[in-house]
Amino acid sequence: MKIDNKEQLVKVIDFWQKSALKNNLFERAVLNAVDFKSKEIVDLVGPRRSGKSSVLKLIIKKLKLKDEFLYLNFEDLFFVENNDPQIIEEFVDVYREYFNANVKYLFLDEIQEIKNWEKAIRKLRDDGNFKIFITGSSSKLLSRELATLITGRHLSYYVFPLSFAEFLDFEKVKVKSKKDIVVRDKFLQKKFDEYLEWGGFPEAVLQKNHELLKNYFFDILEKDIMARYEVRDRAMLEKMAVFLLTNSAKIVTMESLKNNFNLSFETVSTYMEYFKNSFLLFDLAQFSFSLKKQQKAFKKFYAIDVALAKNASFKLSEDRGRVLENAVFLELKLRENSLYYYKTKDGKEVDFFSINKRKDKELIQVSWSVAEEDTRNREIKSLVSAMEELKMKKGTLLTYGESDIMEKDGKEITIMPVWRWMLEK
Repeated sequence: MKIDNKEQLVKVIDFWQKSALKNNLFERAVLNAVDFKSKEIVDLVGPRRSGKSSVLKLIIKKLKLKDEFLYLNFEDLFFVENNDPQIIEEFVDVYREYFNANVKYLFLDEIQEIKNWEKAIRKLRDDGNFKIFITGSSSKLLSRELATLITGRHLSYYVFPLSFAEFLDFEKVKVKSKKDIVVRDKFLQKKFDEYLEWGGFPEAVLQKNHELLKNYFFDILEKDIMARYEVRDRAMLEKMAVFLLTNSAKIVTMESLKNNFNLSFETVSTYMEYFKNSFLLFDLAQFSFSLKKQQKAFKKFYAIDVALAKNASFKLSEDRGRVLENAVFLELKLRENSLYYYKTKDGKEVDFFSINKRKDKELIQVSWSVAEEDTRNREIKSLVSAMEELKMKKGTLLTYGESDIMEKDGKEITIMPVWRWMLEK
């Protein structure tokens, strides 16, 4: 594809270059992890509206770039008709010609909107003159498939909705020390309530708008699944998505979905992959020392954002414990730990078994409240049983607002509010 009218390209470039240099940007934690100096392609992936574009602009700001970069957002309407991979090279050429600049950095936003985009990226990377940053709303960008497509290494980073710590920063609430956590506990608990209400999508937090969250849900379905995979049965896709969001933090089997929606196993599996690829949902495997058993065991499902899930589902908001558990899952996911749920030999379940990069292990149980003795005993019994099997001496029981440290059968269990655990990491 060759664009005859270069002036069109000049106008598109001018618009997005000005957008990239705006300074009203909110710092994101992922910036601390991104390797700016590596020669490898950097890809930032996560659901749409999670802040990937802002992170690209923050990188531009951090590198103190002025005119040696090209920033393009491929959700621009221009690319609906002009989405051949060659268009990326044309933009680079036009930028050099009309903007009198030597392009060294390429920032390519929502790259999956360009058909066969990897061909252009591979060519530009092989050219050796560019440092390339790309973003996308598909988890496939994180997979081995991408390394194959662009025939080389790449550095991948998640950009998810705001963590609770980022939410506080976004709301201009500064927590400078552990002392702040103690003396401002009631205020921080209140802010955590707001976090559970509005979630972590930046614009939804800013606007405090439930309809916006519903729109995000439908955008993911329509733009990231239906359009990309040419799904015809929109009604069925939406029903299954709503069902899974309503049942987030629960075990949901492929067999139950097959029977509930009168679909083939193949269709159910395909839809599940679409939900995961678009970051609408995550699955969580049961831990086992046997990989075979782990693969056969049923999985639990979690939503990308607690507020989006509540606004798109029917009953999730009524089950506060599962909302809390979903929030804990997302925090653990952001920490990039290896993550599982654990089932003891006698069938007791612990919500999370987490292993960090240093191989430190943590067992975490989540319950809205353990004020009732029966609930407290049940949750602690499950934790202790799992700790014995995994030969661990410490466990964590996260609640909405209760704190305690206790010993049971020689095991130490720390009970603490979820919001405090999130801030004291």
